[in-house]
Amino acid sequence: MNKKENPFWENEEGKLKISNSELLNFLGANGFVRLKLSPTNYLLVKKKDNRIRLSSEEEMIAFVGDYLIRENQEKVYEAFVKSVGQYISTKKLSFLEVNELPDDRDSKDTGIFYFKNCYCLVYKEGVEVKDYSELPYVIWKNRLINCDYSKRETSNIGQFEQFCKNITNNEDSRFLTLKTILGYLLHRNKSRGEDKVIILYDENMLLNDKTNGGTGKTLLSDALSKVRELELFDGKSIKGDSWFKNQRIGLTTDIITYDDLNKNISLEMFYSMITSGIEVEKKRKDAFFIKKEESPKIIITSNYPVKGPGGSSDKRRRFEFEVANYYDEEFTPEVEFGNRFFNEDWGINEWQKFYHFLMECLNDYLNYGLVKAPSINYKKKSLEIKTSADFVEFADSFIEYNQWMDKRVTEELFNDFFPNQRTSSHQFKKFLSEYSVENDATLELKSTGGKYLFKMIKKEKDDEESSL
Repeated sequence: MNKKENPFWENEEGKLKISNSELLNFLGANGFVRLKLSPTNYLLVKKKDNRIRLSSEEEMIAFVGDYLIRENQEKVYEAFVKSVGQYISTKKLSFLEVNELPDDRDSKDTGIFYFKNCYCLVYKEGVEVKDYSELPYVIWKNRLINCDYSKRETSNIGQFEQFCKNITNNEDSRFLTLKTILGYLLHRNKSRGEDKVIILYDENMLLNDKTNGGTGKTLLSDALSKVRELELFDGKSIKGDSWFKNQRIGLTTDIITYDDLNKNISLEMFYSMITSGIEVEKKRKDAFFIKKEESPKIIITSNYPVKGPGGSSDKRRRFEFEVANYYDEEFTPEVEFGNRFFNEDWGINEWQKFYHFLMECLNDYLNYGLVKAPSINYKKKSLEIKTSADFVEFADSFIEYNQWMDKRVTEELFNDFFPNQRTSSHQFKKFLSEYSVENDATLELKSTGGKYLFKMIKKEKDDEESSL
């Protein structure tokens, strides 16, 4: 028999011999290779056509065994099973070919949806549908959306788009903001200078000191998970000293959601993930590092203003949005539309409208970036937590922007109005600082003629527009 018939074994004078090097060649010829994560850490993967997926020693053993059974090579199969550890082991697989990690992320100005029958290139001007024969690189197989794509045939909006309109109170400006948030999260790229944590609140957050559930925040993450690899974590169970191992996060994780974040957790805990990258530790495996440029984007949902150290650095790292309380625990999307989203009973037309809408969201993000919406309640609630409700009420009434005010006189006036809320000079200064940051102003302090003065400098809208 020639090598094609005997790819990795020989019969010499009636003695069966399995060649280690030829077995490795056989595995390599069938797409098994290694990817280098670090000088001491590699991934076993399997390539087929222009797609790649994670593999394992167990899969290689099964692959060889199945091949031998199909070829009716009982004796070779028996010899392989008897001494499988001699042929496939961690040390011997270190001789497999090493490939570079796939570079299948989006570019700065385009985003891609990989469907079963084609891939869609989303860019500022629109969407282009392409055949996989045009794809010039290898992609991770789990990037594929398990559905065929078809071009839009109707302008009627789908149920999910209507849901998004509902949770923005059908206000065009807030709907655009939500679309750019979804587009930002869908975009597998971080080179546009918007490294932010998306934080979703309820519009009536802490109204009458009560939390509100069932508004649809979690459903947004569920929607994203249908087209991107998303890991959902229970935000209530996160502890500052034990959650950094990130065992469930992988190389292809696109989004991480911390649902219903523990109110005692500060955004500062996520800073290194935002600015530096993520260290991932797997059980019984070497840790590996995901660079900032390739790390997942982050969503936080919360019923409380997410704490932080304050200041411009903290503000720069968060993008907060309030979801309207259109739905609640009784009036759900299922009640309104008569079906559940994203299950096997959701019609193909709804799935196609859903994909079209998400590509439209990505298109809007590429065109406009993250579009801010005015705060409804969370800014006030956040400021009240950082200072006090009495101080916010006082400052809204008495502090005037862009003019010097006497700090001592203002503080005494506050203490006269709210004697049960008396503040120290240091605490009052801190309150002023928090108030200025939350209101997009700059606090200046000076001492002159025995007086301590402060001024909150805030650009007028006309000045902001002229500076653009």
